[in-house]
Formats: sequence, C-alpha cells, structure tokens
Amino acid sequence: MKVLLSSIAKNDIKLLMRVFNAKKENNGIHFLEELKETINEISLQSEKTQEINISTMKKFPVNIHYIFENEEILFVTAIFKI
Repeated sequence: MKVLLSSIAKNDIKLLMRVFNAKKENNGIHFLEELKETINEISLQSEKTQEINISTMKKFPVNIHYIFENEEILFVTAIFKI
C-alpha cells in the first residue's frame, strides 16, 4: 500500500521529533520508528473506510489522523500530540 503524507503531517512529524528529542536524547528517532510501525499496522487493516479515522500510538501520546483514499492509498492528514 502506498502511504502519502500531507504537508501538515510532514510538519507535525518534524515538530514532534524536536519535542520528543527535547525530553530525552534520541527520543525523536524512537518516535519516528514507532510512527512508521503504527502507520504500517494501519495500512494492514481489513476495513478501509473513506472517512477520517484516528489511531493512537502505543508508546507516544500521539494521534494519527488518516483516510483511505482507495484500496491502494493511505493518506495521513495530520499527527497530533495528545
């Protein structure tokens, strides 16, 4: 499955990496690895609705907002710290 990130989501990732790095050295890298894993899990879901969905990361207080544009494309719209 192809994963696309909105420009907002890309900026959210950069900001959150800085936030988590400020709390603990290399924590931004751990956040990025966990984010990739979570997005991969989302892409494997059997139910691919064309509505905005929200998934919470397991190890970081972050929500991922996304939509399945079709069976082939997952579009991540935003990533918010909760």
